[in-house]
Amino acid sequence: MSEGNGVSRLLASTAYRVEIGERTVTVTVVDREDGRYVRLDEGDEQRIDVLATTTDGELSVLVGGSVLRGLIGRQDDRVTMALDGQLVSALVLDERAARLASAAAGGRHRHVEAAVRAPMPGLVVSIPVDRGQVVTRGATLVVLSAMKMQNELTAPSDGMVSEILVSPGQTVDQNQVLVRLE
Repeated sequence: MSEGNGVSRLLASTAYRVEIGERTVTVTVVDREDGRYVRLDEGDEQRIDVLATTTDGELSVLVGGSVLRGLIGRQDDRVTMALDGQLVSALVLDERAARLASAAAGGRHRHVEAAVRAPMPGLVVSIPVDRGQVVTRGATLVVLSAMKMQNELTAPSDGMVSEILVSPGQTVDQNQVLVRLE
């Protein structure tokens, strides 16, 4: 049923604050009678259909006429996505959690964990940084082979490599800390 403006009736809406590196966006998931939609910040709603999902984290969705396939790993509020060979790590908080975090911080910036973890089990292919090296956000810290793909794990923020906890050729478990930044 339409609300009179050609848009189907709203059933539920949940907003999430998503922090990717230094960028923060609001992602709103809207459930309507005719399906699920997503909206970034104040942009237009785009229909999203989940095409496939597996227990090991593979996900295929149809958004705006494009099919996106990737791997999803979760640890607490942090989500790591491998899309087109690139890894993206994001902190995802729902509206309530975001307000609580903001109130607890009293306007101060929150401490962001400066550890790069394996989003999935895999084999360390290379580590193109050295301990003590200063890196910028997005710099490749570890190349991990998993599920027949090589994934570049990148720095979530600017910093200095304080610890390298793995070596090339080593197998790692999901969520294992690979590199720490300060």
